[in-house]
Amino acid sequence: MNKIEAIKQEKDGLDSWEDLVEFARRGVPPQELDEAHLQRFKWYGVFHRPQKPGTFMMRLRITGGRLTSSQARVIAGIAREHGGGTADITTRQNLQLRDLLLPDIPGIIERLSEAGITTRQTGMDNVRNFIGCPLAGIDGMELFDSTPLVNALAEAHLAAGRQFSNLPRKFNVAIAGCRDDCGDAQSQDLGFVPATRERDGRRVAGFNVLVGGALGGTSPRLATPLDVFVTPEEVVPFFLALLRVYRDNGPRDVRTKARLKWLIAEWGEERLRDEVEREFGRPLQRAGIDERLRVAGDHLGIHPQRQVGKNYIGLHVPVGRITANELEGVADLADSYGQGQLRLTVDQNIVIPHIPDAALSNLLAEPILERLKPNPSHIWRHLVACTGNDYCHFSLIDTKRHAYQLASELERRGVQVPRGTRIHVSGCIHACGKHHIADIGLQGTNIRLGSRVEEAADVYVGGRLGDEPRLASKILENVHWEDLPVLVEALVRQRFAQTVPLSLIHLETKTASEDETMEEVSA
Repeated sequence: MNKIEAIKQEKDGLDSWEDLVEFARRGVPPQELDEAHLQRFKWYGVFHRPQKPGTFMMRLRITGGRLTSSQARVIAGIAREHGGGTADITTRQNLQLRDLLLPDIPGIIERLSEAGITTRQTGMDNVRNFIGCPLAGIDGMELFDSTPLVNALAEAHLAAGRQFSNLPRKFNVAIAGCRDDCGDAQSQDLGFVPATRERDGRRVAGFNVLVGGALGGTSPRLATPLDVFVTPEEVVPFFLALLRVYRDNGPRDVRTKARLKWLIAEWGEERLRDEVEREFGRPLQRAGIDERLRVAGDHLGIHPQRQVGKNYIGLHVPVGRITANELEGVADLADSYGQGQLRLTVDQNIVIPHIPDAALSNLLAEPILERLKPNPSHIWRHLVACTGNDYCHFSLIDTKRHAYQLASELERRGVQVPRGTRIHVSGCIHACGKHHIADIGLQGTNIRLGSRVEEAADVYVGGRLGDEPRLASKILENVHWEDLPVLVEALVRQRFAQTVPLSLIHLETKTASEDETMEEVSA
């Protein structure tokens, strides 16, 4: 039994709340707490950050990325008072707070709870934040509004309590009734994608099911069809049935081989389908007609809603890091021009819906839009970066700073990036920046230059989701960050041709200490 399984067997993570409150009351320094306590605190979204001793990160649960303006103000207030004045939007439509101190955490969680926000089961071996379409209910092309379903999934999971507080590993879920795969379903453990099927002589709208996606680790995998169609009424029962099968049969011996994809590797999709059907209690229908039309856009800019005379605006948050003042400012915009609603996206941006036609010109004149732009250049539109080593001890590099500087340098150089180009940055092998599904993916690493250890990246190209999905291929290793702008410019010029230029292949054999610069080689 590995140490995490032993910790869970000794005491369920949900039973750690009283311990957390007591240690906070006594002001116990985190370095004096044993690992078991620190691991269990993650069941309440509380993560000790050893690279910043004594501080904690807190992960919220923002189901489907939906926030009210009042909730956003509460989060902004906490970030300002306790979290260094910033928050991070994640690739799961979620928010994370930083630099928190243990004595403050119970009060922060209570304050969030009063605003209708929980942090429960957002870490460790639990179902993480449920992803939904940020345009659900306002997209004129959607098959149906999946908002009630994403909420029902979250409610069912939390209501189950200890039934699902000890999974073999984390479990990611996305559901969307739109035709654009806004939740990146192919990268999830469980993805519900819109579909239709004939039933009793009529066309029924529902979902096809994808399973086994996971981008982190040494064996990234895109989700594959389970050959199952479920109606909206069957979504929650199916989810709970699959979760029970995974809980009871998923591998637990080796942490790095415990995700659902490893159970599928052992069983195959057909046996998994049979086991879920048995748990479901009645026959599962075979997959219907896939109603997806494309992979999600960026949701930025102003667009008409299905509601006549109303619009939504997507605001770009550079590398997903937003200040408390900016978050409050966006909440003010939602109140002044919309209906007090905000929606987070998997590209780490913010959507404000329900803006009347007559209000658009005044909205576009708001000063905050100079920083949170509705129409950034193509360099920035699909730029994604994980947390980085300033807050995550797994990350080998400062992803957000490097991503920001890379985009700024490409802009300075006048690089013309084709529309839709995705540049994703992950700090480590866990791939929270989803670099495996980017046109250009950068995975952080360290290199030695003489006596110095400096930050670098392995370079991947050609990842994509959609009809012909594929994981990006690694073409280079150990590229110093100072060399990346010219390399990325060269890759853009190639427009991601199927055949990688020979000059770049040659670079795989180079070492970081050689004199020839990336500028010289890529030219």
